[in-house]
Amino acid sequence: MTDTTTAAAEVAPPPGAVAGLGILGIVLVLIVAWIVIGLQVLHIHDTALVGGFLMLWYWANNEQLQFKRLPAAIIGALVGIGLGWFLVYGATNYGTNGLIVGLLLLVLALYLDIIKAVPLVVNTSTMLYVTIAAAPLVQLHVDWMELVISTVVGGVFFGLVVEGLQRLAARSAAKA
Repeated sequence: MTDTTTAAAEVAPPPGAVAGLGILGIVLVLIVAWIVIGLQVLHIHDTALVGGFLMLWYWANNEQLQFKRLPAAIIGALVGIGLGWFLVYGATNYGTNGLIVGLLLLVLALYLDIIKAVPLVVNTSTMLYVTIAAAPLVQLHVDWMELVISTVVGGVFFGLVVEGLQRLAARSAAKA
């Protein structure tokens, strides 16, 4: 079965020095914009902003900023966050039995990722986010709903901006 969320795509050659500076400038503006949106508009804590940044990193590096791959990346991230949350919730509220259920769910997700059974739901984004969400420092300090909001809204924000910039670049290239 082919995994459409992680299929190898042709990687473009790296940009030249001047183009690289232009891309860096755009990235810095997007980072600042996301921080302002997260803190001032969404009123989420700075510790939860990582969800949006992680989505941008994952989508850029693993999905080559392909807009059609963004939904699977976001859904997979939400499953990963849910798994990380349940590991804490299960152990905290149901003791050893809850922890066992959480670990079994994690093993099931890992198996589903290995065999690529449901790539829209369980994929490499899931595994990245569960790794982060299962980290003790994250579990102790994150507001789980804020992490979900940051991941979804950040993914949509970065996706729409990048898609818009790609379309503008294509339009400009066609005119040249």
